[in-house]
Amino acid sequence: MLRPGPDDGGEAAVRSARRTLYGYAAERLVHRLRGLAELQQVVAYRESVERGYQLGPLFVEEHDSGRAMQALVEAVSAGQGAAVVAIPHRGHLVPLGRPHVWEWLLEELTGHPLVFTSHAP
Repeated sequence: MLRPGPDDGGEAAVRSARRTLYGYAAERLVHRLRGLAELQQVVAYRESVERGYQLGPLFVEEHDSGRAMQALVEAVSAGQGAAVVAIPHRGHLVPLGRPHVWEWLLEELTGHPLVFTSHAP
């Protein structure tokens, strides 16, 4: 954690203590490009700004490959400071198989429950 300098009024310490919010979505469950943009906008505004999180990237799973989830796990694991993960609903974990295991893993890595940005389909 950064220590406040004489001129920053403690802002560096506050910035370093903020949690990073990462987004995750399965591409095939977002039927339109506009839907993906709306998801990112909702995550960015409602979850990030209102809750005081620093906005991280949105990982979009293409073709159920698992690559985006792997990148998300690596980003959360390598990040400095706390993190939280937002997904539209649990259904976005289903294409990877064993959605409850993925939910548990992400919550264990971040130390925070997943943030759901919409209702399940």
